[in-house]
Amino acid sequence: MPILDTKTLAAKLTQGKARWQARATPHSLLSDADKKAMLGAIITPAETAAATAPQSFSASAPAFAPAVDWRSHNGNHVTSVKNQKNCGSCVSFCCTALVESMASIERGQLLDLSEADSHFCSSHGPSCGGWNSNDCLEQIQVRGVVPDALFPYMAAFENPPVVDPNSHLWVPHCGNVPNRAASAVKISSHGQLTALVDRKNYLSNSGPCAASFDVYDDFYSYSSGVYHHVTGAYVGGHCVEVIGYSEAEQCWIAKNSWDTSWGMSGFFKIAYGECKFDAYPFGTATGVVIPAAGPAWHGYEGLGGVITSKPSATSWANNRIDVVARGTDSACFHRWWDGANWQGWESLGGGLQGAPAICSWAAGRLDIFVVGYDHRLYHKWYQGGWSGWENLGGMLSSDPCAVSWGPNRIDVFARGMDSAMWHLWWDGSHWAGWESLGGVCDSAPAVSSWAPNRLDCFVKGTDSSLYHRWWNGSAWSGWENLRGYVGGDPGAESWGPNRIDVFYPGASFHMMHKWWDGSTWSGEEDLGGVLSSGVGVSSWAAGRLDCFVEGTDSALYHKWYA
Repeated sequence: MPILDTKTLAAKLTQGKARWQARATPHSLLSDADKKAMLGAIITPAETAAATAPQSFSASAPAFAPAVDWRSHNGNHVTSVKNQKNCGSCVSFCCTALVESMASIERGQLLDLSEADSHFCSSHGPSCGGWNSNDCLEQIQVRGVVPDALFPYMAAFENPPVVDPNSHLWVPHCGNVPNRAASAVKISSHGQLTALVDRKNYLSNSGPCAASFDVYDDFYSYSSGVYHHVTGAYVGGHCVEVIGYSEAEQCWIAKNSWDTSWGMSGFFKIAYGECKFDAYPFGTATGVVIPAAGPAWHGYEGLGGVITSKPSATSWANNRIDVVARGTDSACFHRWWDGANWQGWESLGGGLQGAPAICSWAAGRLDIFVVGYDHRLYHKWYQGGWSGWENLGGMLSSDPCAVSWGPNRIDVFARGMDSAMWHLWWDGSHWAGWESLGGVCDSAPAVSSWAPNRLDCFVKGTDSSLYHRWWNGSAWSGWENLRGYVGGDPGAESWGPNRIDVFYPGASFHMMHKWWDGSTWSGEEDLGGVLSSGVGVSSWAAGRLDCFVEGTDSALYHKWYA
């Protein structure tokens, strides 16, 4: 069939007062065979029968919210949009995305699972042919699915991929994962939902689902809004993760697997009753089982907000985190983890020139430091209630950093107008300093403490290397060059004696990590992401690190090690 003309389609949408918009996408310009290759859901006879049968009655009372979106439902539990490419593997993309979401909801862990392992190494076999979501989830329950790092999707294909001349699909193979069972993530159960009230109850109270539906040619031109079929021939069945719904818009919200260049950055809305989306059963997965393993990095988790500075974080007890950052009104905003949920944002006022700093010297105690428009340091604290802002003077040219090495002790550092590092401290009865510690700083400093009367400071030098200076209880050291490339303000933390972790944006704006293990400094570890700020970090237990950054969308993001 001819390629659908986007201008003609757009005119039809306008004429029909449709609720969605069309545009030419890389997908709408594909040939018929390549469009079909991007699908892959096989609708079983049972699902076909369910779609044509009268809507089943549900014994469940309506208990669903007016709207749900698991990207912002007590945190973001929807992992990033991926690309199945020229392969009918949508079912595995859909089902692994579902398990990733449930791992975040049930276990608080952000996983990245291997679609290649699910589709090409299971009972489905090494083929880009379609599959069924119920069978895929059964395989994940029985054999599990390994992390993507052990078998990345593109590793299943030659470079360049071999194309089957008959099907026009890529030709994959199964990769060998040593000791696979030790790393496989499983689910305890999976099921299907047919009644609409059951689907909405589940989405509202439990988590996302897997959905199959019929795709027509105009779907490839979808840009935004609430889709409904207008024109174009039937192409095939597709499987996506349903992440929510809206009663006001009368639609489902879903995550596709066609990359972020399609739709609303890879997501879409589809009207109730369209394309058999709510006629075919929804698939569910529960009881995520993660194999026992050593500590690992998790995230990035989106915590929302619109911030305009590097975040700063501290902890005053096990499973407690407090984060502060500057808002769009230049006030200081506060968000905290209470052990079960993220709370806030809370405005603490003030007129901040840059990022705030936060530390704690006792349970229930918080101390925040900011540089005002007059370049002076200001202090606000919480102990049963928030104080006003106290002027601590100085003449500063960077954001501050702060740490406490014991009860009623605080040490604050910032760059002065002479580009040297300056130090101010509270000894339990009065503020002392400012003391110049020299150096030529090209960033705000970072500070950590791993023992009483121990301080470790870090800055970016004029050569973009990381520099370190420390107080050993009696004297300051010289400046030590730790090399690396520092692209922004560093952050530092200690989770125990003789341990230091330092984080900073690297040359590619990824989060970079360097640590001291008691005898040597590590090299640089690339933790990914695309950072728009320096890194704030805290620790509430040995072996635990919580890192916070501003993302490219100005939201707060969280990555943790546990």
